[in-house]
Amino acid sequence: MDAYRFVVELANLFRERQLKVGVSESLDACEALYHVRSYGLPEFKTAIKVTMIKDPSKFHLLEEVFQQAVEQAASGEEGGEEGERSGEGSEGSSQRLSAVRAAQDQNRGQQQDKAVDVFMYSPMETLHKRVLKPIDPMRVKAGKRVIRRMRRRLAVLEGRRYRRSAKGELDFPRTMRSALGTAAELMELKRASRILSRLRVVAFFDISGSMDTYTEWIVRAMYLVRRLSRRVEVFVFSTRLMRITELLETTNLEEIRRRLSERVDLWGSGTRIGSCLRTFLERYGTLVDRSWVAIIVSDGWDTGEPEVLRESMEGLRVRVGKIVWLNPHADKPNFKPMTVGMLTALPYVDVLAGTSTLEDMGSFVRFFGKSIKPLKSPIRPVF
Repeated sequence: MDAYRFVVELANLFRERQLKVGVSESLDACEALYHVRSYGLPEFKTAIKVTMIKDPSKFHLLEEVFQQAVEQAASGEEGGEEGERSGEGSEGSSQRLSAVRAAQDQNRGQQQDKAVDVFMYSPMETLHKRVLKPIDPMRVKAGKRVIRRMRRRLAVLEGRRYRRSAKGELDFPRTMRSALGTAAELMELKRASRILSRLRVVAFFDISGSMDTYTEWIVRAMYLVRRLSRRVEVFVFSTRLMRITELLETTNLEEIRRRLSERVDLWGSGTRIGSCLRTFLERYGTLVDRSWVAIIVSDGWDTGEPEVLRESMEGLRVRVGKIVWLNPHADKPNFKPMTVGMLTALPYVDVLAGTSTLEDMGSFVRFFGKSIKPLKSPIRPVF
């Protein structure tokens, strides 16, 4: 059994154990095996672990599943035949690259290597549309209350209202009213400053295969974020970037669902956060400045180069006023940003929060604090 078919068999066994392993995870594993082809069994297993198992608490399943897959490959059971059919079916989107070593036979304790063929997805992107489920209006209604609070918390622009301030501009009406009590003598100059109450947002939604579980939430979040302010730009990304601001202009939930189903063709693809952000800076960078807030919705799994992500986050950090990262795993107890993507991006992030922030007031308070005043400093959880 070649490496590609072996990965397909592993994916099937993982799914039998209620572990979500999709096409993108399998393709990532194939590419990782190509890069460790000259190493031994430990590196072979590590490549499978970090690409196919997204939940660290499930790492213990690797040994059991790996052993079962090796036994099935050696005995030529039906699992191998199914893997062969899967390999033939994906021939249009894969290409033969080179030969690598197969896993050693653990039952006999031998250290033998077998040369096998590896298949990996081609550089050509596979377009994939999706028929989305109807948007739940009750969940949207609950999120609007949070959106109002977030609008005030992330405000970066001055509004029309004033508040008393010792260092603000001269408040002439208040100064004159105060002078009425001292026979029109100006004893004290009153000052006031404008209240930060306006917001400009650019949002990036990860719709790659690793975010498939959260598709319904993502669609609702797109609707809510678009209504954060009058000036909002919305993008989706996976292997490339796509601007969808105009698709969210209507307030009709069913129309939004239809538009996203028909026009967006990036669902379930791979994840290249760094290159997509770089594309934004190159093509749309002039749309934003320091008066904008960037919201990135992603789990942080990035198949691109960490250096590209670091440079892109650094460029975005210089261009916008604040960066908010919403990670679905941040809602889980004892969450720690362990992925390379999250560790690379974290130094440039002002707020790292969970996705429940947009629909639950308790979660919003947990990550953004109880204050309703605009943020003055980064809020980063202690890991």
